[in-house]
Parts: sequence; C-alpha cells; structure tokens
Amino acid sequence: MSNCFNPANILLPNDGIDMEKWSVIACDQFTSQADYWDAVEKYVADAPSTLNVVFPEIYLGTTTKQERIKYINNTMDIYLADGTLKQAVADGYVLVERTTESGVRLGIVGLIDLEDYDFDPKNKTLIRATEGTVISRIPPRVKIREHAAIELPHVMLLVDDPLDGQNGEFCRNESQENAVNIAAIKHGIIEYVYAIRDTLRKLYDTELMQGGGHIRGYAIEGEAAKQVTEAFESKQNSCGGFLFAVGDGNHSLATAKTCWENIKKSGKFTEEQLKTHPARYALVEICNLHSEALEFKPIHRLLTNVDVKDMLSFFEAEITKQGLESAEGDEIVFEYVESGNDDSAKQANGNEAVSENNYGINITNRGDRLPVEILQGILDKYLETHDNVSIDYIHGDEALHRLVKEIKGCGIFLQSIDKSTLFPAINAGGVLPRKTFSIGEANEKRYYMECHKISR
Repeated sequence: MSNCFNPANILLPNDGIDMEKWSVIACDQFTSQADYWDAVEKYVADAPSTLNVVFPEIYLGTTTKQERIKYINNTMDIYLADGTLKQAVADGYVLVERTTESGVRLGIVGLIDLEDYDFDPKNKTLIRATEGTVISRIPPRVKIREHAAIELPHVMLLVDDPLDGQNGEFCRNESQENAVNIAAIKHGIIEYVYAIRDTLRKLYDTELMQGGGHIRGYAIEGEAAKQVTEAFESKQNSCGGFLFAVGDGNHSLATAKTCWENIKKSGKFTEEQLKTHPARYALVEICNLHSEALEFKPIHRLLTNVDVKDMLSFFEAEITKQGLESAEGDEIVFEYVESGNDDSAKQANGNEAVSENNYGINITNRGDRLPVEILQGILDKYLETHDNVSIDYIHGDEALHRLVKEIKGCGIFLQSIDKSTLFPAINAGGVLPRKTFSIGEANEKRYYMECHKISR
C-alpha cells in the first residue's frame, strides 16, 4: 500500500510581497456578507493576492462568472511566470501555527493521494468525506480547476491522534540536540513537530486580514520530512482503513477528485504518466481532532424570501408525519422579524415597526438522529416546492442575528456536535448532513497561503 499523505514541492510568495494582503480566507465564507468581501478588495487593491486566484462564492451567481474564471487562470500563469510565486519547500511539508480566539491551532501541509479518497460514503477509503456532497456544487468548481496551473488549499483533514499527558510532557521537554525523532512518535505527531519548531526554517510570520488572527509557517525538509512521512505511514498502517476525515473543504476536495477522474478518462496519458501526474494529488492541511484550539461550531441556516408562518406550519406537519414529537427547547431555534401591517405599527419617526420573534424546540424522541439531519431534510423538501425561497449557511450567532434584521429573513440556530463522535459516526457507515459543523468561527477558517502546481 502506498502512502496517502506525502511531501510536496510547495510554492509561496516571493520575498518582498505583503503576506497579509496575499492571504485571504476560504472562498466559501461570508457568502451573505458582501461588506466583508468589499473590505477585502479595498484592502488588497492591486497587490499580489490569493484573492485574484480564487472565486469567492458570494460572486458565483454574477453574470461575469466566465470572465472571472478566465482572469483567475490567467493570473495563476502570471504569478508563476513573473516570480510572484517561488518554490519555498522541496519534497517536504509546512508546519502551520495559527493563532485565533480559540487558541493555537497546529497543522501540517502536504499532499494526499486522491486515489485514497472518495466522496461516495459507500466506498470505505482511507480519506472520507464527513458531509453529504451536493453534486450540483461541483461543476462550477471544476470549471476553475480543470484549466488551473496551481491549487491553493482551504481543505483541512482531521486525524484522530490523541495526545496523552505523558507524551505531551515529552514533547515539551524534547531537546533541540535530539530534535529529529519524529518517526518514533505514535501519538501526537503534529504536536511533536511543533515542539521542535525552533529547528525548522521559518517561512512566514504574519497577521491575517479581517480579524483572522496570526499565522506562522515552518519548512519541514530533509530528514525531518522523511520522518514525518514515516510517522504518518505507521499511523496509516494501524488505522483500520480510516485515517483522515474531511473537516473543511468537502466540496473542494470532491472537485479535485472529479477533475482527477476526468483526467484519467481523457485518454491523454499513459498508465505510467498517470502515476506521477501532479493532479493526482491535492494539497491539504492535516490537523489533530484532539487539539483544544480545534472547536466544532454549529452552522446555522438563513432563509430569505420566505413566508415564515407557512414554513413553520410545513415544518410542524413534517415533524408529525415522521412520528416525531417536539417540546420547547433550544436544539433548533427559529428567529425572524415581523413588520407591522397597520397605521398603529408606526414608530414615532415614521418608520415601520418590527417585532423580533423566537421559536425554539427540542425533538424529544429523535433517538440517535441529529437535529440538523431532521431539519435539513424538511428544509430540502420545503425548498423543492418553493422556488422563490433561498437558503444560505451562516457561521456565528452574531452574524445570523444581524442578517435576520437586515434581510428580514428567517434564521435557524443550531447547536454544535461533540467532535469525539465524528470518527465513530463516519466509520459506522456514512456522512453527516451537509453543513453540520464548522471548525471554529468564520474568521478562524483556513486562509489561502501555500500553493502547489497541478498541471504538467
């Protein structure tokens, strides 16, 4: 069996480029908050930036989509040709130290073999999706990647690698003289590498725009890279067939897999050429599920152009149809505003008065089913017969409170899941409903930084 996690030739911006302007948050964030992306564009201006080589999803519905895709692919070529990007790590990895409000989150960036990944839950691969894939979301991403010279990952994979107290103390006390002993580590591989970071070459050290915190990167090269490979190989051999779960970027990784399968079917390459084709691999960051700074947050729903009373009536009817029972609670909370509809509902300043409403429930006899599974199934059914209603997925309580007031839609608040249940749930036979959890708040998501060539 070949390794599913491998070293890479990693590209980074050349010296002199403003790293804070270079690094932009994952494209699938702040999809209902145009003010966020307006501020990013204003801040970046004409500086080299990953903003120019990714497609923020807030713009996917615009009429200039094709022009933007062409611009993205052309800019990738320019950045490679004019020296904006340089090879910063040869046949190695990047240790990432990300400081957010949740703490210091650690990761190792390298390549996964897409032959060891599948987004179909029926296929028990080493790398598995954690949420249901919405097939309709893949083609727009494929249009960007199929002609792209480079990839920039916001994919984060989780490894179930518990760090016990004794091993943690060993990491903290490890001497620099005996630093490279990574292959012997059985638990806490990433934490061990972080403990010896002073032996590694620092690649970048910068604040992240728009409240993203701080990030540092270190090159894992030579003997250290070899031992990281061996450590993860050992974990792969003992994992029982399930090594990594996709924590963030499910649809981006599904896109990479789709493009790779298309390349294999194209007939343009021999079997030998396919073995080493760069698009066979995807650059990702591996994080430890057990990190205290890796918090699972709920992803809320926002419905717009919706008749809230009609939707709530539909929801309650479906609950009854499924033999479920509900009681007042906070597992699912609907928040919406109602406008006054007569002259008495005018404020002193003449503006229309609005009232904020909350309706929260617990589903009391749901067994092992998650509230988000029940909710999403009902919403999907409702949307099938209400074409005018739109749904978006929102990170953060405050963001949803604000959007409900601004858009006068219906916000649906959910609770987070216990992250210790993730691997058992996926291993037991499937995927979670889409948008079940988020790693941290929106501004704690992965920012684009490293690049990897995916074209010959």
